[in-house]
Formats: sequence, structure tokens, C-alpha cells
Amino acid sequence: MRVALQMGCLAVALTFAQAPAGAQEVIALAIEGWRQQSGRDAVIYYRCASQICAAGSVVSYKPQPHRTALTLADFENHHRGLAKHNAGTGRVRDARVSEPKQRTIEGVRVFQITRQVDWTDNTTTFSIEARLIGPDRSFSLVSDSPRREWTVNNFEGFLRRLVEIAGIKGR
Repeated sequence: MRVALQMGCLAVALTFAQAPAGAQEVIALAIEGWRQQSGRDAVIYYRCASQICAAGSVVSYKPQPHRTALTLADFENHHRGLAKHNAGTGRVRDARVSEPKQRTIEGVRVFQITRQVDWTDNTTTFSIEARLIGPDRSFSLVSDSPRREWTVNNFEGFLRRLVEIAGIKGR
């Protein structure tokens, strides 16, 4: 998967290089073993489609408003509020967040929090939600799967590619 992720980075770099001045930059990662799907509101989803990733895994990212003043406390409070609001509604039996943390990778600030959702069908989803804040752009990154360790592995693989993108300074 590492080689495939590196190949995806090349595709991203080419996408940026070919964007006309003033045009909306389109960011697309080509990642082996994952099926890409565009969602509404500019969310790009990757669903595991091979044996090299874990069945049921989904990773998504989206450009976000560039809020350099965002703090870890703001990020954590937002996600705690979402969990509280959604617990016990619809198909969500319970939702919990934990492990808020901040780190800086290659000049990009990364806020992340772990979420566990118990569904009414007695399944559980493990997620990592993150906000990447680079010099000129920001992204959200979400990794979901039925197992905690899969979620972490998928998240870390996609995180490196998005850090490279978020760290690219505008023209």
C-alpha cells in the first residue's frame, strides 16, 4: 500500500501543476486497492476494494475553511458536541470520543480525535477524525472501519499524503 500511496502523491502533484491560474484546484489521490467516490459537498470517499486493505474500511477527506486560529479545545468540543447530539438518535445507539491530540508533521498542524459508534444493529465503527491546517489550506480526514487497528493503519497511510497536499503553499 505504501508504494500505491506514493504513486497517488505523484498524481496529486500533477493535478496541482495542471490547474489553470484562478481555477478551483481538484485534489485526487490514486490509491491502489481503494475505490474512489465523490460525495456531496466536495467529500472524496475511498472504500476498501481489495485484499490489501481491510474490508468495510472507508477513508474520506474534504477541503475545509482555512481557520488557522482553530485550537485543539475547539476541535475537541465540536466533536464531543456531535457525539452527544447523535447518541441515541436514528441508528446510533451510542457515540463516544476520546484521545484528542495535536501534532505537527512537516509544518502542518494535525488535530485528531478517536470516535467509537455503537449502532442499533449491534455493530461498532471505530473512527479517527482529523483537521489538517497547512500554510494556505486545510482539510478534514476521517478513517472508519469495524476494527480499531485497521482504522489507525488506514488513517496514517492517508494522513501522509494529505500532509503533503496541505503543506503546499499557494502560488
